[in-house]
Amino acid sequence: MSYCLNPNCQQPQNPNTAQFCQHCGSKILLGDRYRAIKPIGAGGFGRTFLAVDEYKPSKPRCVIKQFCPQDAEMRNSEKAAELFHLEAVKLEELGKHPQIPELLAHFEQDNRQYLIQEYIDGPNLAQELDEQGAFNETQIRQLLQELLPVLQFVHERLVIHRDIKPENIIRRRVSPTNFGKAKAGELVLVDFGASKSVTYSALPRTGTVIGSAGYAAPEQAFGKAVFASDLYSLGVTCIHLLTQVPPFDLYDSREGKWVWRDYLVNNPVSPQLGRILDKMLSYALAHRYQSAAEVLADLNSQPDTRAPSLSPEPTLPNVQPLEVKSAEILQAFRDNPRQRRIGISYGLWAFGFFGIGGLHRFYNGKIFSGLLWFFTYNLFGVGQILDLFLIPTMAEEYERKIKAKMGLSSAGVPLTEPTGITETVPLPTRDRLILKLLQSALARGGKLSLTQAVMDTGVGFSEVKSVLQEMVAEGYVSISNDPVTGIVIYQFNELK
Repeated sequence: MSYCLNPNCQQPQNPNTAQFCQHCGSKILLGDRYRAIKPIGAGGFGRTFLAVDEYKPSKPRCVIKQFCPQDAEMRNSEKAAELFHLEAVKLEELGKHPQIPELLAHFEQDNRQYLIQEYIDGPNLAQELDEQGAFNETQIRQLLQELLPVLQFVHERLVIHRDIKPENIIRRRVSPTNFGKAKAGELVLVDFGASKSVTYSALPRTGTVIGSAGYAAPEQAFGKAVFASDLYSLGVTCIHLLTQVPPFDLYDSREGKWVWRDYLVNNPVSPQLGRILDKMLSYALAHRYQSAAEVLADLNSQPDTRAPSLSPEPTLPNVQPLEVKSAEILQAFRDNPRQRRIGISYGLWAFGFFGIGGLHRFYNGKIFSGLLWFFTYNLFGVGQILDLFLIPTMAEEYERKIKAKMGLSSAGVPLTEPTGITETVPLPTRDRLILKLLQSALARGGKLSLTQAVMDTGVGFSEVKSVLQEMVAEGYVSISNDPVTGIVIYQFNELK
């Protein structure tokens, strides 16, 4: 099948041998060489097609990227076309890396610009996840070892990918015939359609090209992507592959933290890899890795020898063993051994035959049941007979409780002072609230009402409204009214 590249064609499918579209008359072959077979993607800047190169006898497959922005102003902008050409030059340089698709051609036809890139045959990691299940630590380490050098190469050439996710990482199925530059099984980073060159100005309106929801770093929502933004997206990709759970479900918006460890199922992660992923996922840029080389250095450092764990190990304060200040306490237990307590308990139990029941229970700390025995005792009752056999257990239980209160083991050895492990959750700061609002807006198509924002963030009306008004003043958010209900709607401009 041939596919017409005219964006306005209503019936773009044509026979394999067609030279012109049977419905709109447009020329089928691009550059008299490349025949589009089917569309495989679309975005704010244009469309992507699987194609064949009919110039070569083997008719190898390739990828056509058509620059056709949805925004009419951008589409007719000479500056936009110029920047697209500059990006093509940058992609030609990046394509020299064996794990990035090679740029085969760049030209204009029918007033539209096109890129022709190498086709990477193989499954992407999202497909592998569906077919094979969650990745283990060894696979994640291998992924990082393969992709971090690629990101370092890209960043050194002043390019930010901005759309790293499992769908954009392909495992090459067979070695390519073009110059033998790669090998089978190698991971390839594809789709630089959302990439940004640091040295060039951004297009007038970036539209939706800010990355994929759930994987994009917080700063990308404001059009302020940096190199560390790609590291964040790669970290999200890793925890998604480890858990097989969508990124939005791995983030607790109420607590403002990632909870990916809670979803590990029989798939332990070592403390070292856990700390690396946590740092890649840090919301604050200052706490995140600044380069791929830094991540690699930590990854290749001496690994922990501790056993893997499913949850982070809490950091406990240094607590000195409890100092037993009174020697009389220990001596009291030495002078009052278990047998002595049991003997006294039996003696008190015997008073039950004289109508005073429950004294043995009072003696062993069972006040409530002792009162029941005292007031409702029935001579030669069943409870009295049962206690004949339960007294040793009562005495041992009472002794353990008393020693535990004093910080002693059952043998009378001082123990470490019990320490309550608590987690301090910081109050929602302005930046953290903005992140929650962005995540909520992404999940709701870029629009929020005040009530929805409050429900999704768990923060009060006044705080949420104040931050939204600040974002309106700064131009990140627009206000409109719902045409049906009249409710005020906050539109996040960068998420349109």
